[in-house]
Amino acid sequence: MASLAATLYTIGILLLQILLQYVHSSFCYIIAFVPTRRKTDKQISTTDGAPETVQTRHIDAIDIADIVAPFGYIVREHVVTTEDGYILVIHKLEKKSNHSKNSKKIAYFHHGMLTNSELFVLGDEKNKTLPFILADLDYDVWLGNNRGNKYSRKHLKLSASDVKFWDFSLDEFAYYDIPAILDYIKSLYRPEDKITYIGFSQGCSQLFACLSLHPHINKYLNMFIGLSPALIPQNLSHPIFKVIVNQTAKDANFLYNLFGRRAILSSVAFWSHILGPYYNKVVDVSLVYLFGWSGKNISNKQKQTGYPHMFSNSSVKSLIHWFQIIYTKRFQMYDETESFGRTKLSMLSSASKNKGHRVAPFPVAHHLDVPMTLFYGDSDILVDIERTKSLIVDQNEKMQTKLDVVLCPGYEHMDTLWSDNVYEDVFAKVVAVME
Repeated sequence: MASLAATLYTIGILLLQILLQYVHSSFCYIIAFVPTRRKTDKQISTTDGAPETVQTRHIDAIDIADIVAPFGYIVREHVVTTEDGYILVIHKLEKKSNHSKNSKKIAYFHHGMLTNSELFVLGDEKNKTLPFILADLDYDVWLGNNRGNKYSRKHLKLSASDVKFWDFSLDEFAYYDIPAILDYIKSLYRPEDKITYIGFSQGCSQLFACLSLHPHINKYLNMFIGLSPALIPQNLSHPIFKVIVNQTAKDANFLYNLFGRRAILSSVAFWSHILGPYYNKVVDVSLVYLFGWSGKNISNKQKQTGYPHMFSNSSVKSLIHWFQIIYTKRFQMYDETESFGRTKLSMLSSASKNKGHRVAPFPVAHHLDVPMTLFYGDSDILVDIERTKSLIVDQNEKMQTKLDVVLCPGYEHMDTLWSDNVYEDVFAKVVAVME
């Protein structure tokens, strides 16, 4: 019976792979034959001929410069090259009327998984956009980007079409990208000037991992503000997706066979354009099935503004890394072999493995030394706040007085950026902490 059950399980997994591969291949085939739209500066009216509003300009924007322009801001691009050759574009947000020198107050924003720097400037109103609020308070506002997303698809030697270009996970984000960006920003200011790091979701995880691998970065930071800090998420909501997570964590080839070894969400901009207003419904339904989110705290207007720009490319490997973390319930480095526990950054994991760990956990507890305030919702399955607090303070006495946790009742994951009451519940409190 056990043998029969195992056989049926294997057949079920194979059929699921075939189904998902068929759906993915069909989408890619359609994409190849449908032209995409690129909005020009002359296209300043809606499709029905009515004058274009700030919101429609926001929705139809090509890039972050288009998104912030209607609100009276500009962005300047800065280029950062990582130690392993990736070329990252980061953005400095400025008021159009601002011609002053660098401020002594520095705020750096880092986005979540499968997103980019646009994520933080997608509020449907000015006071629902934290970077705008801080820029108006004379902060120098910086917004970063991970390797592989819309703004960072170049390398000194590799092409984005190369499989090797996409061979990265949370390990590389933490070990290479965050330090390179913070080093660059720090170099533009006086030695005594410090940075306030504001992360959303994976943007929080990347800083925790970065500080565990590069403890000297603590000295760069004035404080850390974490919005929906995802370190050890619970499993996904729908049973089918739970199976996918668990199977992928056991064998990464399960997901590689579906999506290849390059980018995931490579066609999201196409579907946003083709589906038009129906795209918001697709995203809403997807979030319900994946995470059990209702979206009840976010207005339709905000969804129409934010959803078209919400997603961006990343590597399939980075998604697999999160599936491994969910499955093992441990904030760990990427397991290259699943069974042997080999990590790509092996020089960082040897000490941990000598202590009996098969795969190195990020040694967060031993290296944190920066004041932090974490905002989370009690309806967010991607944030286990008790595990997060335990990871931070249990073996680190100095963090017990430096950690503050703020509960936002009824909030889901995206609500710390986009809820109807986000200014009162989150942003005003963030400003109070920073000021």
